[in-house]
Amino acid sequence: MVLNGDDSIMHVNISDIAPLQLASGIAERTLLRPNQTVPGGLSVRHHVVTSGELVFDEPDVEYQHYVIAGSAVFGMRLVHGESAIFVPGNRRFGKTQKHSFIHQGESELRILTITYKIPRPNFRWAKTRIRNLYEAQQSAANWSGYAQIFSEEEHAVMGALRMHAVDVQTEPPLNSRPEHNDPETVMYFLRGTGEVRPGDKKYQVRPGSLIYAPEGVNHGIYNTSDKFPLQYLVVEFVEQDKMWTERAYQRKTGGTSQ
Repeated sequence: MVLNGDDSIMHVNISDIAPLQLASGIAERTLLRPNQTVPGGLSVRHHVVTSGELVFDEPDVEYQHYVIAGSAVFGMRLVHGESAIFVPGNRRFGKTQKHSFIHQGESELRILTITYKIPRPNFRWAKTRIRNLYEAQQSAANWSGYAQIFSEEEHAVMGALRMHAVDVQTEPPLNSRPEHNDPETVMYFLRGTGEVRPGDKKYQVRPGSLIYAPEGVNHGIYNTSDKFPLQYLVVEFVEQDKMWTERAYQRKTGGTSQ
């Protein structure tokens, strides 16, 4: 695990972390803890389920799940690999809502779970939303593949307080996404090999690698393979209330709010 005080980029791979057996057939790895993030409150866990039911019932957090592989019953619906699931942290009749994934099928179920501590419950009628990668509009720029599963506006309409956008990006062989900065960001690498470079540093990434970058930290993504694509999940986070207030102010005045 690497957490550099100069650039605040964190890099870890699931193979570096011993699994915690939550129950028979359910293993959990914690890739990112709230005290490792700026401003705090964000955590990322990786689950492998070969049988049984994986239950989530944490109070005062909103969830962004991504089903990496396998299939499960979620509520009354069958979900499968490459599905993004937003679950708000609202309450019903004063109680925290519980949700779960029940393993189905022959293959193991692999889920990346992102939670963010929220200052208050989400809007009471905010609802869970599910979308598969193949339902997302595909686009390409500079030969890169880009699919936005949930947009910034969709997360806001869904009632999210911290979740901002969910993308899957694909870099062709030897392609790169030059240095740039974003909101607070988590990148999880699904396929291929490459490098993430903040300044003159280089972090090697492969399937199971996670990169965390606080807001405004420059970083570039490079596919170092001359044969295979590099594909990764990107999830961004903002203070939704503050962001939309600032957008409205800029639209009205052409300036920036303080």
